[in-house]
Amino acid sequence: MDNFRYYVRDDTPVEVAESTLRTLQAIKEEHDCDYTIIAIEELSEDEQEDVLENIRILSRRNTVGVVSKGRGSLPISRKKNLSNVGILIHSRDEKNISVHPNVKNNKLTTVVQYLNLILNSSSVEDALDSSHISEDDISRMITSLPELIETGLTFHEIEVEVDGGRIDAVFIDEQGKHFLIEIEINAKDNAIGQVQRFKLPYAEKYGVDPEDIRLGIVCTNIDNSRMTACRGAGIEVYCLCLKKME
Repeated sequence: MDNFRYYVRDDTPVEVAESTLRTLQAIKEEHDCDYTIIAIEELSEDEQEDVLENIRILSRRNTVGVVSKGRGSLPISRKKNLSNVGILIHSRDEKNISVHPNVKNNKLTTVVQYLNLILNSSSVEDALDSSHISEDDISRMITSLPELIETGLTFHEIEVEVDGGRIDAVFIDEQGKHFLIEIEINAKDNAIGQVQRFKLPYAEKYGVDPEDIRLGIVCTNIDNSRMTACRGAGIEVYCLCLKKME
């Protein structure tokens, strides 16, 4: 069974804690998980040290950053204490498997982002499978095997700079159209807006007719409301998944 322990301090931001609690309750109802809220101030020094050690072990095992440096709060403060950010430890069958927030490959994953991934997945297992893949992993997959997206697609270029940002990958389809791809683990609203903004700057930079440009998102997960938004905006969506062969 999956269990979530959420550690808070008296000065943990109220809006963050309330959002986390709502999501935890929704996950409990949707996926039959359990959760516990733990006040850090009520733990003894030894108990707090045990939590710190569990976080360090998870950090090494999962190769994630958990110590606050510069901007942004992580589970362990600069003074090596439990921080006030709101710390989530996820355990399965009484074995700790993850800690959030964390940083991996210079990318921060917050507690709420992790919980929303689980809430919006068909099962906790599906969420964990997708959380183990990075955007770089997806980029390598689709640029090496464009047919994962579409038969006849040819890889053209990655990380294309245009006014307003950088396009993750560009492909050319069988009709010669340029296919601009935004890569996301979990497709969010900003991904939709971002890929739309790239169309005209790309057309101007490379002298391509906007009618010969397709827009797409490759992800591991997207919710129904964002899928509806993509359809309305003419953005194609491709979700990567592994299928068990019988």
